[in-house]
Amino acid sequence: MRPACGRGDPALVERCGGAARPDPFADLLPTAAWRMPVAWQQMAVPGPPPGFALTHAEMNAAAPLARFHRRTIALLDCAGGNGDRLALVDKAIPHAKLDLMLSEASARDKPGPCDVAPVTGRVLWRTGLELVRFVSDPEVMARFGLAGGLLHLALNCDPNTRDRESVQAAKQFHLHLLYWTAAELAPLAAARSGPRAADHDVRTRRQLLDPLTFAGARLVAALLKDVDLGVAGAELLDCDDAAVAAGTRPTGAVIRLPGWHVLGDAAFEDLIRRLHRRLDAAAGVLREVFTGSAAVPAPWQRLPLRARADTMAAIAGLDLPAPVQDALGRLAAALRDLPAPVLARLRAGPAEPRKHLMTLNAPSYSLNLHAPIRNTAATPVAAAREVFLSIQPKLFSGTGGAGLLWLDGVPSVRIRRGVGAFSHDDWRARTDWQRAFALHNAAALEALLGPGCEQVRRFADCDRGWV
Repeated sequence: MRPACGRGDPALVERCGGAARPDPFADLLPTAAWRMPVAWQQMAVPGPPPGFALTHAEMNAAAPLARFHRRTIALLDCAGGNGDRLALVDKAIPHAKLDLMLSEASARDKPGPCDVAPVTGRVLWRTGLELVRFVSDPEVMARFGLAGGLLHLALNCDPNTRDRESVQAAKQFHLHLLYWTAAELAPLAAARSGPRAADHDVRTRRQLLDPLTFAGARLVAALLKDVDLGVAGAELLDCDDAAVAAGTRPTGAVIRLPGWHVLGDAAFEDLIRRLHRRLDAAAGVLREVFTGSAAVPAPWQRLPLRARADTMAAIAGLDLPAPVQDALGRLAAALRDLPAPVLARLRAGPAEPRKHLMTLNAPSYSLNLHAPIRNTAATPVAAAREVFLSIQPKLFSGTGGAGLLWLDGVPSVRIRRGVGAFSHDDWRARTDWQRAFALHNAAALEALLGPGCEQVRRFADCDRGWV
């Protein structure tokens, strides 16, 4: 189970059984959710050319730098006594033709915002800001054909889900830097009049429209109501299910920022750190409410659920608005224990039943930063006067914020990765863009890192990668 924003512990079985039966978690979705348009098939992104596919050694390497091996574009050594090291990486399976990842690359796992030094977080968010500035430059826009594109920054945090498919498969603090060109976005034009969420089967819907999509947003918003955001001009917005379903507001609890520039402030890094602490503390409280223990379950175990009456009494004692308490009560009515023999079968079987029946171990959430304007010379994305920071808790969905997002007015878009392969020419164009950004970013970070930014590498070929 993974209560609301909370810790995935006991798991659940369909109340009625069978994929064709009613979904016991359907009551957690508002009426508007069933009618909202979704694009869960339209966005297909090729994988790398065959020669640049991950090798067996890269896939199974224990250390991040060994996994990144041929894909490391630049290394950023961050001071601060924590030994943090960020790697700007050419992603193994892209989310867009033009994308990158900035990942902490120490030998030990540092999965969340509070596991790295503040300067490391500042470098990470400053790199996101520099991507915004880079793609907004008219010369860069013309050189790489960026006009009409959209940009997203996405971060996933799921440190405790280590026994199944996860929102954060690699337990390293990392940021996805994503840019879709106008040509890539074209398939979304018909999505607004295409299939609705209700048109999809329950298994697909549970993964791509997580039961906590709306109820979890209200929970997080309630948890943040008394938090001083500490960023001038930032505002926590009231939840608006109709706006989400209409595609004018991202899913999740939403903080409206006064522009991209705030990513360069130390106050923004501190805000993300404090958000994580609040979500982590709430996850422990909710574990105790639902199971009687705040402990994180061991891999392939689930804490047994408390008696329903005890759970409902504990929910009533939480300092949360009545609608949120009601949603937690409906969640309690849907959750079921997973006996050890069932867990053993799920562990040995295929991923699909596991993802359908086993909850994640909270805090499990995605952060996404997006300004809903097309990037043009007249209206560059850097000029956006409002940027949405959305915090989306997860209960079942192992699809993170880079692969499932609000895009071009469509409330829920899934990025299907590895569909075919990029040509060598397209991959070379991608690496030219990546290197140009890496050089821009290195110059911008000099004041923060000094000599900590190593020389930006060049892409040699698919066999050798970045050298």
